[in-house]
Amino acid sequence: MEMRQMQYFLAVAEALHFRHAAEMLNLSQPSLSQQIHQMEEELGVKLFDRSNRKVQLTQAGQSLLPRVRRILLSMDEAVFETKRVHQGLAGQLTISFVSTALVGLLPKAMKELQATTPGVELQLKECAPQDQIAGIIQGTIDIGLMHGKLDNDELESSVIQRDELVIALPSDLAEEGPIDLRDYKSFTSIMPSPFTAFGFYNHVQRAYNLAGVTPEKVIYANLIIGAINLVAAGLGIALVPESFNYIQVQGVSYRKLIAPPPAVELLAVWRCDSTSRLLQRFLSILGHAA
Repeated sequence: MEMRQMQYFLAVAEALHFRHAAEMLNLSQPSLSQQIHQMEEELGVKLFDRSNRKVQLTQAGQSLLPRVRRILLSMDEAVFETKRVHQGLAGQLTISFVSTALVGLLPKAMKELQATTPGVELQLKECAPQDQIAGIIQGTIDIGLMHGKLDNDELESSVIQRDELVIALPSDLAEEGPIDLRDYKSFTSIMPSPFTAFGFYNHVQRAYNLAGVTPEKVIYANLIIGAINLVAAGLGIALVPESFNYIQVQGVSYRKLIAPPPAVELLAVWRCDSTSRLLQRFLSILGHAA
Protein backbone atom coordinates (compact mmCIF):
# COMPACT_ATOMS: atom_id res chain seq x y z
CA MET A 1 0.00 0.00 0.00
CA GLU A 2 1.50 3.28 -1.15
CA MET A 3 1.43 6.60 0.70
CA ARG A 4 -0.65 8.12 -2.10
CA GLN A 5 -3.24 5.36 -1.76
CA MET A 6 -3.49 5.94 1.98
CA GLN A 7 -4.12 9.64 1.36
CA TYR A 8 -6.89 8.77 -1.11
CA PHE A 9 -8.43 6.28 1.31
CA LEU A 10 -8.37 8.83 4.16
CA ALA A 11 -10.03 11.52 2.03
CA VAL A 12 -12.90 9.22 1.05
CA ALA A 13 -13.22 7.78 4.58
CA GLU A 14 -13.57 11.26 6.08
CA ALA A 15 -15.84 12.72 3.39
CA LEU A 16 -17.84 9.51 2.80
CA HIS A 17 -18.44 10.95 -0.64
CA PHE A 18 -16.34 10.18 -3.70
CA ARG A 19 -17.04 13.42 -5.57
CA HIS A 20 -16.28 15.63 -2.55
CA ALA A 21 -13.12 13.67 -1.80
CA ALA A 22 -12.02 13.91 -5.45
CA GLU A 23 -12.47 17.69 -5.38
CA MET A 24 -10.32 17.96 -2.21
CA LEU A 25 -7.62 15.84 -3.86
CA ASN A 26 -7.90 17.70 -7.18
CA LEU A 27 -8.68 14.45 -8.98
CA SER A 28 -11.50 13.33 -11.22
CA GLN A 29 -14.09 11.15 -9.51
CA PRO A 30 -13.52 8.18 -11.86
CA SER A 31 -9.78 8.33 -11.23
CA LEU A 32 -10.29 8.32 -7.46
CA SER A 33 -12.75 5.45 -7.67
CA GLN A 34 -10.24 3.49 -9.72
CA GLN A 35 -7.48 4.11 -7.19
CA ILE A 36 -9.66 2.92 -4.30
CA HIS A 37 -10.74 -0.12 -6.28
CA GLN A 38 -7.08 -0.96 -7.02
CA MET A 39 -6.24 -0.56 -3.33
CA GLU A 40 -9.05 -2.94 -2.36
CA GLU A 41 -7.82 -5.50 -4.86
CA GLU A 42 -4.25 -5.30 -3.55
CA LEU A 43 -5.44 -5.74 0.04
CA GLY A 44 -7.96 -8.41 -0.88
CA VAL A 45 -10.67 -6.71 1.19
CA LYS A 46 -13.58 -4.35 0.56
CA LEU A 47 -13.04 -0.99 2.28
CA PHE A 48 -16.26 0.83 1.33
CA ASP A 49 -19.88 -0.12 0.81
CA ARG A 50 -21.16 2.00 -2.09
CA SER A 51 -24.73 2.75 -3.04
CA ASN A 52 -26.50 5.48 -4.99
CA ARG A 53 -27.37 7.23 -1.74
CA LYS A 54 -24.30 6.91 0.46
CA VAL A 55 -20.80 5.57 1.01
CA GLN A 56 -19.92 3.72 4.21
CA LEU A 57 -16.80 2.13 5.59
CA THR A 58 -16.84 -1.62 5.89
CA GLN A 59 -15.64 -3.24 9.10
CA ALA A 60 -12.23 -3.73 7.45
CA GLY A 61 -12.19 -0.08 6.41
CA GLN A 62 -13.07 1.04 9.94
CA SER A 63 -10.16 -1.04 11.25
CA LEU A 64 -7.76 0.45 8.71
CA LEU A 65 -8.77 4.10 9.20
CA PRO A 66 -7.06 4.88 12.56
CA ARG A 67 -3.90 3.10 11.44
CA VAL A 68 -3.73 5.13 8.23
CA ARG A 69 -4.25 8.33 10.22
CA ARG A 70 -1.34 7.44 12.52
CA ILE A 71 0.95 6.58 9.59
CA LEU A 72 0.19 9.80 7.72
CA LEU A 73 0.56 11.88 10.88
CA SER A 74 3.90 10.21 11.59
CA MET A 75 5.05 10.98 8.06
CA ASP A 76 4.00 14.62 8.40
CA GLU A 77 5.92 14.87 11.67
CA ALA A 78 8.97 13.24 10.07
CA VAL A 79 8.90 15.70 7.16
CA PHE A 80 8.48 18.64 9.55
CA GLU A 81 11.36 17.49 11.77
CA THR A 82 13.59 16.81 8.76
CA LYS A 83 13.06 20.36 7.51
CA ARG A 84 13.80 21.77 10.96
CA VAL A 85 17.05 19.78 11.17
CA HIS A 86 18.00 21.02 7.70
CA GLN A 87 17.37 24.60 8.84
CA GLY A 88 19.45 24.12 12.00
CA LEU A 89 16.40 24.47 14.25
CA ALA A 90 16.40 20.91 15.61
CA GLY A 91 18.60 17.85 15.94
CA GLN A 92 21.47 16.86 18.20
CA LEU A 93 24.71 18.75 18.77
CA THR A 94 27.59 17.02 20.55
CA ILE A 95 30.00 19.45 22.23
CA SER A 96 33.29 18.49 23.83
CA PHE A 97 35.27 20.89 25.99
CA VAL A 98 38.06 21.48 28.45
CA SER A 99 37.23 22.91 31.86
CA THR A 100 38.24 26.48 30.97
CA ALA A 101 35.30 26.65 28.56
CA LEU A 102 32.89 26.16 31.46
CA VAL A 103 33.72 29.52 33.03
CA GLY A 104 31.29 31.89 31.37
CA LEU A 105 31.53 31.23 27.64
CA LEU A 106 30.09 27.75 27.06
CA PRO A 107 27.15 28.01 29.52
CA LYS A 108 26.26 31.41 28.06
CA ALA A 109 26.31 30.09 24.48
CA MET A 110 24.31 26.98 25.42
CA LYS A 111 21.68 29.10 27.15
CA GLU A 112 21.24 31.26 24.05
CA LEU A 113 21.08 28.22 21.76
CA GLN A 114 18.38 26.58 23.87
CA ALA A 115 16.44 29.86 24.06
CA THR A 116 16.47 30.39 20.29
CA THR A 117 16.22 26.74 19.21
CA PRO A 118 14.46 24.78 21.97
CA GLY A 119 14.18 21.71 19.71
CA VAL A 120 17.93 21.09 19.89
CA GLU A 121 19.29 18.24 22.01
CA LEU A 122 22.73 18.95 23.48
CA GLN A 123 25.25 16.24 24.34
CA LEU A 124 28.23 17.40 26.45
CA LYS A 125 31.59 15.66 26.86
CA GLU A 126 34.42 16.99 29.01
CA CYS A 127 37.61 15.40 27.70
CA ALA A 128 41.25 15.99 26.87
CA PRO A 129 42.11 17.82 23.63
CA GLN A 130 43.55 14.76 21.88
CA ASP A 131 40.34 12.84 22.62
CA GLN A 132 38.32 15.74 21.28
CA ILE A 133 40.34 15.79 18.06
CA ALA A 134 39.83 12.05 17.56
CA GLY A 135 36.08 12.36 18.17
CA ILE A 136 35.70 15.27 15.75
CA ILE A 137 37.59 13.43 13.00
CA GLN A 138 35.55 10.26 13.60
CA GLY A 139 32.31 12.23 13.55
CA THR A 140 31.19 11.41 17.11
CA ILE A 141 31.75 15.04 18.21
CA ASP A 142 30.41 18.03 16.27
CA ILE A 143 32.51 20.76 17.88
CA GLY A 144 35.30 20.85 20.45
CA LEU A 145 36.49 23.68 22.69
CA MET A 146 40.17 23.35 23.56
CA HIS A 147 43.59 24.96 23.85
CA GLY A 148 46.46 24.28 21.50
CA LYS A 149 47.66 24.63 17.93
CA LEU A 150 46.17 22.50 15.19
CA ASP A 151 47.87 21.11 12.10
CA ASN A 152 45.25 18.94 10.44
CA ASP A 153 43.72 19.50 7.01
CA GLU A 154 40.45 17.88 8.12
CA LEU A 155 39.83 20.47 10.84
CA GLU A 156 38.82 24.10 10.97
CA SER A 157 39.26 26.29 14.05
CA SER A 158 38.46 29.73 15.37
CA VAL A 159 39.65 31.60 18.46
CA ILE A 160 36.61 32.27 20.62
CA GLN A 161 38.25 33.47 23.84
CA ARG A 162 41.56 34.99 24.94
CA ASP A 163 42.53 34.85 28.60
CA GLU A 164 45.47 36.36 30.41
CA LEU A 165 47.17 34.05 32.89
CA VAL A 166 47.03 35.12 36.53
CA ILE A 167 48.50 33.51 39.62
CA ALA A 168 46.30 31.87 42.24
CA LEU A 169 48.01 31.75 45.61
CA PRO A 170 47.05 31.28 49.26
CA SER A 171 45.46 34.47 50.54
CA ASP A 172 47.90 34.72 53.49
CA LEU A 173 50.77 34.94 50.97
CA ALA A 174 49.14 37.32 48.53
CA GLU A 175 50.95 40.61 48.02
CA GLU A 176 49.29 43.75 46.78
CA GLY A 177 49.76 44.46 43.10
CA PRO A 178 51.23 42.34 40.28
CA ILE A 179 53.40 39.33 41.15
CA ASP A 180 56.87 38.46 39.92
CA LEU A 181 56.77 34.72 39.29
CA ARG A 182 60.49 34.48 40.15
CA ASP A 183 59.67 35.38 43.76
CA TYR A 184 57.70 32.11 44.04
CA LYS A 185 60.08 29.71 42.34
CA SER A 186 60.57 27.77 45.58
CA PHE A 187 56.83 27.15 45.93
CA THR A 188 55.20 23.97 44.69
CA SER A 189 53.65 24.60 41.28
CA ILE A 190 50.24 23.01 40.78
CA MET A 191 50.32 22.34 37.04
CA PRO A 192 47.71 21.06 34.58
CA SER A 193 48.29 17.52 33.42
CA PRO A 194 50.62 17.47 30.39
CA PHE A 195 49.12 16.19 27.15
CA THR A 196 51.10 14.82 24.25
CA ALA A 197 50.35 17.52 21.70
CA PHE A 198 47.65 19.83 22.98
CA GLY A 199 46.49 21.42 26.17
CA PHE A 200 46.54 24.17 28.74
CA TYR A 201 49.74 22.69 30.13
CA ASN A 202 51.72 24.15 27.22
CA HIS A 203 50.58 27.69 28.07
CA VAL A 204 51.51 27.34 31.72
CA GLN A 205 54.88 25.83 30.85
CA ARG A 206 55.57 28.70 28.46
CA ALA A 207 54.78 31.24 31.22
CA TYR A 208 57.37 29.64 33.51
CA ASN A 209 59.92 29.50 30.69
CA LEU A 210 59.42 33.18 29.83
CA ALA A 211 59.88 34.10 33.50
CA GLY A 212 63.06 32.02 33.61
CA VAL A 213 61.64 29.85 36.41
CA THR A 214 61.84 26.09 36.84
CA PRO A 215 59.50 24.96 39.63
CA GLU A 216 61.33 22.99 42.30
CA LYS A 217 58.31 20.79 42.92
CA VAL A 218 55.25 20.07 40.81
CA ILE A 219 51.81 18.62 41.55
CA TYR A 220 49.66 17.77 38.52
CA ALA A 221 45.90 18.34 38.54
CA ASN A 222 43.51 17.36 35.76
CA LEU A 223 41.10 20.24 36.35
CA ILE A 224 41.82 23.92 36.94
CA ILE A 225 39.19 24.10 39.66
CA GLY A 226 40.98 21.19 41.31
CA ALA A 227 44.24 23.14 41.19
CA ILE A 228 42.54 26.15 42.80
CA ASN A 229 41.25 23.99 45.63
CA LEU A 230 44.76 22.64 46.19
CA VAL A 231 45.95 26.25 46.43
CA ALA A 232 43.24 26.88 49.02
CA ALA A 233 44.63 23.95 51.02
CA GLY A 234 48.04 25.68 51.06
CA LEU A 235 49.74 23.07 48.85
CA GLY A 236 51.19 25.51 46.33
CA ILE A 237 50.47 28.11 43.68
CA ALA A 238 48.83 27.80 40.25
CA LEU A 239 48.66 29.77 37.03
CA VAL A 240 45.06 29.95 35.84
CA PRO A 241 43.08 31.89 33.21
CA GLU A 242 41.92 35.27 34.41
CA SER A 243 38.28 34.26 33.79
CA PHE A 244 38.58 31.97 36.84
CA ASN A 245 38.62 35.10 39.00
CA TYR A 246 34.85 34.68 39.01
CA ILE A 247 35.24 31.45 40.97
CA GLN A 248 35.80 32.64 44.51
CA VAL A 249 37.31 29.95 46.72
CA GLN A 250 37.95 30.78 50.36
CA GLY A 251 41.66 31.07 51.07
CA VAL A 252 42.62 31.85 47.45
CA SER A 253 43.62 35.22 45.98
CA TYR A 254 44.29 36.03 42.34
CA ARG A 255 47.01 38.41 41.23
CA LYS A 256 48.25 39.59 37.86
CA LEU A 257 51.78 38.82 36.73
CA ILE A 258 54.30 41.63 36.28
CA ALA A 259 55.32 40.18 32.91
CA PRO A 260 52.28 38.26 31.67
CA PRO A 261 52.89 35.74 28.88
CA PRO A 262 50.87 35.79 25.64
CA ALA A 263 47.16 35.28 26.17
CA VAL A 264 45.75 31.77 26.40
CA GLU A 265 43.54 31.11 23.38
CA LEU A 266 40.47 28.91 23.55
CA LEU A 267 39.66 27.39 20.17
CA ALA A 268 36.45 26.11 18.68
CA VAL A 269 37.32 23.16 16.42
CA TRP A 270 35.14 21.33 13.89
CA ARG A 271 35.42 19.32 10.66
CA CYS A 272 36.06 21.36 7.52
CA ASP A 273 33.52 19.33 5.56
CA SER A 274 30.68 19.71 8.07
CA THR A 275 27.42 20.85 6.44
CA SER A 276 25.45 21.07 9.70
CA ARG A 277 23.44 24.28 9.86
CA LEU A 278 22.97 23.65 13.57
CA LEU A 279 26.75 23.71 13.99
CA GLN A 280 26.95 26.95 12.02
CA ARG A 281 24.22 28.43 14.21
CA PHE A 282 26.14 27.48 17.36
CA LEU A 283 29.41 28.89 15.96
CA SER A 284 27.63 32.19 15.34
CA ILE A 285 26.31 32.20 18.92
CA LEU A 286 29.81 31.44 20.24
CA GLY A 287 31.14 34.39 18.29
CA HIS A 288 28.58 36.70 19.85
CA ALA A 289 29.17 35.28 23.33
CA ALA A 290 32.90 35.85 22.99
